[in-house]
Amino acid sequence: MSIPEAICLVGCGQVYDTIAAEPDAYACGAQWSLRPVEGVAALAGSARALLEDLDAAATRLFVAVDAQALNFARLELYGVARMAGLRMATLVHPTAWVSPGSQLADNVWVGPGVRVAAGCRVDSDVMLMQGVRLDHGVHIGAHGWVGPGAALGTGVKVGTHSCIGADVQLRAGITVGRHCCIDHPGPLRHDLSDGCFLETEMSSMARIVGAGYSFQKMRGRH
Repeated sequence: MSIPEAICLVGCGQVYDTIAAEPDAYACGAQWSLRPVEGVAALAGSARALLEDLDAAATRLFVAVDAQALNFARLELYGVARMAGLRMATLVHPTAWVSPGSQLADNVWVGPGVRVAAGCRVDSDVMLMQGVRLDHGVHIGAHGWVGPGAALGTGVKVGTHSCIGADVQLRAGITVGRHCCIDHPGPLRHDLSDGCFLETEMSSMARIVGAGYSFQKMRGRH
């Protein structure tokens, strides 16, 4: 009889704590090991040490780090793991529903109550938090984050390293560029170009320009 693969959960923050609280929900017979990290500030210097003794043939790794620094903090671990030849897990909570006609890449977390419709594509290292809804044909680029209760309409496209906040509603057909952060609950009805930030504390949208920010008025759109 074959021995089930082990799953190693490594990381810190809300995603890590949520998965670690009920590992049996994802286990599928596998043995679990937990490797908490003290905080994201420690990742750059400790990533290799955290992973160096893992048996790549017998273990799948899941990197669970929150959306700090547009998900680059999580990439510190994910990138080292991939370069080391480690195999990554994808974890789907038993209360989530993922259409057989959708595609989930490696190191994707599908949290409790998430709904992923047919034709969706979720690229590597994306966290879908509790209650997220992805309608038909949504594409989320790698190293992304979709917050609790967010809803992405039919055909929405989200670029790499972008964060969609809690209860954000993206209208069908819009495109959100790379390195964007939307933390403004409610509907968004227009495209966002690369590097745009939209938050409740801001009176207008900010975009990364070189080493700083420029501010652009939303002209009543959000």
